[in-house]
Amino acid sequence: MKIKLSVSDENYESVKQSLEEHGIGIDDDAKYILSENDRFPGHLTVRDEDGSKKLISVDDIVTIESYGHNVEIHTADNVFKTSDRLYQLTAVLDPEVFLRVSNSVIIAKKQVREIIPTFSMKFILKMKNGSRVDVTRSYYSRFKAFFGI
Repeated sequence: MKIKLSVSDENYESVKQSLEEHGIGIDDDAKYILSENDRFPGHLTVRDEDGSKKLISVDDIVTIESYGHNVEIHTADNVFKTSDRLYQLTAVLDPEVFLRVSNSVIIAKKQVREIIPTFSMKFILKMKNGSRVDVTRSYYSRFKAFFGI
């Protein structure tokens, strides 16, 4: 079995060594993620256009979108790919900062510029990078509670 580690730099080597002694491999592309309790990563591992790995700050994330098996992380200036699935990202991102607003989109709260209500129990969000995101009916109540609407 292989897992991805999301632990502080000071604990990384000792946790890695302990896991490897028990036959558990460490891989940034693994399906499962092990993280410290009450800790949310300050960065995510993504891939550039050329496929090279890079760390980006979670503070730079505007939206995360899934297109089938492809997951893209949108910042103000770039689009990156990740091998993580939305449910995995939802589990490791701070729930006070990030919210899933549809089956295929996660948004960063501080990146919402405008909330436009519609007649059909939905919202349209204008994001700071100029993109528009729909909050679907399934996530309508959760969205309202998250923003205190």
